[in-house]
Amino acid sequence: MEQAIVRRLRPGTLDLYRAAARRAGRSLEAELRALIEANAPLPVKDSAALLALSDEALAMTPPDGPVSSSDSTVLIRWDRDTGGGRWIDDGWLDDAGR
Repeated sequence: MEQAIVRRLRPGTLDLYRAAARRAGRSLEAELRALIEANAPLPVKDSAALLALSDEALAMTPPDGPVSSSDSTVLIRWDRDTGGGRWIDDGWLDDAGR
């Protein structure tokens, strides 16, 4: 169990937290603990491990993946430029327009 002492708070600061704790139905200590834990900084991730994970994922992607590559740029541009296919007849729709 870790502990910390915080010194030199501005006057009235703890009164604000006491009021917030009272509204939440908990003690000042529980209120401060919840606040500290909810706002804890994210842990720093090891960039080498993330790169290795990315390399593993790329190794599982076939070089001739769907739509000539695994890059979604082509699909996103087509969707944007054609209103999701509504503005062109590219043979994707059947004769009934579905």
